Amino acid sequence: MAKTDQRKLVAVVLSTLLVVLSGVCAQTPGITNKSTLYYIPHTHWEGAVFKTREGYLEMGLPHILKALQLLKQYPDYKFTLDQVAYFKPFLERYPEEAAAFRQFVAQGRLEIVGGMDVMPDVVKPGGELFVRQMQYGKWYCREQLGVEVTVAWLLDTFGHHPQMPQLLRQAGFESFWFCRGVPHDKLPSEFRWRGIDGTEIPVFWLPGFYGLFYGPPRSLPEFTKFFQGRFDRLTPHAAGPERVGLAGVDVSEPEDYVPPLIAAFNRQPDGPFTIRSAVPSEFARVVARRAHQPVVTNDFNPIFQGTYSSRIELKQTTRNLERLLLTAEKLAALADWLGTPSDEPRNSRREEAHSKIRNPKSEIRTDQSLRTSAATDDSMLWRAWEPVLFNQTHDLASGVMTDHVYEDTVRSYDFSQRLAEEILDAGWERLAARIDTRGEGIPVAVFNPLGWSRTDVAEVEIGFSESGVLDIGLVDAVGKPAPLQILRVDRDHDRGITRGRILFIAHNVPALGYVIYRVVPRHSAAPATHEASEESRGIGIIENEYYRVAFDFSNGAMTSLFDKSQQWETLSGPANVVAREVDKGDLWELYRGLDGGSHIAMTNRQAVPKPGAAQFSIDYQGTNGVVRHGSVFSEFSVAHPLANGAFATRVRLYPGVRRIDIQTELLNNEKYVRYQALFPTSIQDGHNVQEIPFGAIERPTGIEFPAQQWVDYSDGRRGVALLNFGLPGNLVADGTLLLSLMRSHNLGAYGFGGGYEPGMGSDTGFEIGKQLTFRYALVPHAGDWRAAEVYRAGLEFNHPFLVRKVAPHAGLLPGRWGLLEVSPSNVVLTALKPGPGNSTILRVYEAAGQATSAVKIRLRARVTAANESNLLEDSGPKLKVQSDTVQFDLHPFEIKTIKLRLDRPGKGG
Repeated sequence: MAKTDQRKLVAVVLSTLLVVLSGVCAQTPGITNKSTLYYIPHTHWEGAVFKTREGYLEMGLPHILKALQLLKQYPDYKFTLDQVAYFKPFLERYPEEAAAFRQFVAQGRLEIVGGMDVMPDVVKPGGELFVRQMQYGKWYCREQLGVEVTVAWLLDTFGHHPQMPQLLRQAGFESFWFCRGVPHDKLPSEFRWRGIDGTEIPVFWLPGFYGLFYGPPRSLPEFTKFFQGRFDRLTPHAAGPERVGLAGVDVSEPEDYVPPLIAAFNRQPDGPFTIRSAVPSEFARVVARRAHQPVVTNDFNPIFQGTYSSRIELKQTTRNLERLLLTAEKLAALADWLGTPSDEPRNSRREEAHSKIRNPKSEIRTDQSLRTSAATDDSMLWRAWEPVLFNQTHDLASGVMTDHVYEDTVRSYDFSQRLAEEILDAGWERLAARIDTRGEGIPVAVFNPLGWSRTDVAEVEIGFSESGVLDIGLVDAVGKPAPLQILRVDRDHDRGITRGRILFIAHNVPALGYVIYRVVPRHSAAPATHEASEESRGIGIIENEYYRVAFDFSNGAMTSLFDKSQQWETLSGPANVVAREVDKGDLWELYRGLDGGSHIAMTNRQAVPKPGAAQFSIDYQGTNGVVRHGSVFSEFSVAHPLANGAFATRVRLYPGVRRIDIQTELLNNEKYVRYQALFPTSIQDGHNVQEIPFGAIERPTGIEFPAQQWVDYSDGRRGVALLNFGLPGNLVADGTLLLSLMRSHNLGAYGFGGGYEPGMGSDTGFEIGKQLTFRYALVPHAGDWRAAEVYRAGLEFNHPFLVRKVAPHAGLLPGRWGLLEVSPSNVVLTALKPGPGNSTILRVYEAAGQATSAVKIRLRARVTAANESNLLEDSGPKLKVQSDTVQFDLHPFEIKTIKLRLDRPGKGG
């Protein structure tokens, strides 16, 4: 080629490169001085709050159609969608649009974010419930859309705990986007969040909230002014020349007039910056190229503290269903190991579950075919899980809905409970069929759903058709007599027992195993001797080998709690006192109306309620205070008025159980009040440690936070733990433990929009005339929360034994059996469930914040393979296996999921 031609070719190439680079510079940050705004259109689908699930689908599905229209019309337009519960029904109801939907997803112009069924609450429900959220959502996106969701999208969620980085990373998320819970408004908008185990995840905080760029004017000059003003609002938080802004509000329609205005804006020669229609992962990649990102270690709580006790029965129901479904999974895994009726791979059953979950309130099968298949049918488990997952929508879990949505939520919970109980019973029957239950009397199986051997209370109802049963005996698995106590008994005209409810202490029940006890009818002439004696005068005292507790007979106050092992008076004043305060807030907020734009963690301090400003249960008296002493438990109970309602409480101690169990009932007849239980301790300058999902952190005193199953207040030498069943609102102030029981409120002065319309009511939130029951417990202890293993106490209180009568029959399993042993004791098992490809999934975490080496899980089965897994149950590195034992190390608060292959027992056993 001639030199002249070469020069011409070089000139053409260079000019072409200049043209290309000029275009790239307009879109690529850092190449020119002109900044870029990454503009992300989206819609925040509400799930259910003012309208029902179906109501919001009717309102929101047309918006997806609109987004597809804009994607077809404007090649540069992009859109972001989250929540499987939103776009899954779209694909089912508009199959004619499915191809276009999937095409835009594959092109990256329609980005699926969130990777969960809904936008859930993450601080009140349990950690395993959040894991199921991610599994359900991400598995659907993998299987139905062929996409791996990497953007965690919790824009409107009310607070975030510092175990989230590890949970999100272990589920394959690469970034986390949120609005609420930052400690102050000076925080950078892009940073790395380091969790309590050391895991970090890139975070995008939206200081202008998720609708900052929604609703701009329609004329170019005003449009330019609007965008310039909002761009400038982001500047103090930005670490680079790029900005990111979201355009979408509650159930909002995509704006069809904006794409032409963006094009016109970018054509302005003196435009202040470039607007780029984008999806979240694009901006995340830009930020990832920055040399330095600040690291933040905060707990992004609390937000909307009133939600911790508004419509409290929903929180209690969530806790109960979580317990039921986790136990059902464990029994299903045991049934699978013992032998499953189908060798069908479980991942295909999971796809079947997604295809079946359309209307969670559809008719539930209760025939024998369900009972024989449910034990190992993954699709049935997911049908039971999905309404629970949906009801973790941040608004529903918080109880801030209208009346008709509340009623719809209760119905969907009822559906899940019925199905969960069917699956649990079917799994138990498969296990029980393998147990040798022959012998005298009625076999009663006590199943322990936790990962360590434990002693706790068991309760069962029995009946006799034979006449002349005058007494009842109980023997353990080796035939040794065991104490029992009759709670209730029916007798015939000859004083023979026909039916009764008994309670006993089941000792050392193996981990994920059982012990067979036997109820033996006695025909001796003496009447039954296992009923409690009563006293209602003198000093009201109950005690066991650990504690002595005294009460005021008339008002019910706990006046002393003496820890015998420490020779220590735990209390500094009357305890288990319920305070009733006037609270002029709403369903979201304590003492004040909602500020819907709240994004900074609340620091308003609460003091212990004072006489004159509150009414107390000890201000009222009753004449029915009574102490009952029996062979298995001692209890104090009392009932009397409280304000315009009623108060009743029962406190129990059991031999061999290091826990004081309390059950309190309240009847509320007032609006705009709240109730808290008070426990003034004798500890001074202690540490307030609260459980979060898969961990625990110290939190400031004087501020109400959402705790999981326990809080602990100790000075290092001794302490008191307060356990709860579905009561997340907890506070320590001036050495007093305060537990929020309930509130009486409605939505208040909420503005119309987002589905909220005139005429919608929320007065069921006042809880008028409802008799609500609350369960909590105290555990005084030596040392701090680690030494006392409070994390175990919380799980034991929330996961009572499963007690079932079984028919006498032969079997190859003995009268006492457990699946596994986990050591050391700070390693806590949270899940055992059927896994893909006939594997078994087991999950543990380190609960004390201490590095732990040589963790051992020993199983009553030969382990043929063990792999570390992520939370989505994808296989990872192999773990060390020796016959029946898996061994590994754990970092502080590390979560580890293990995929096991176990040799099944022979067909005969």
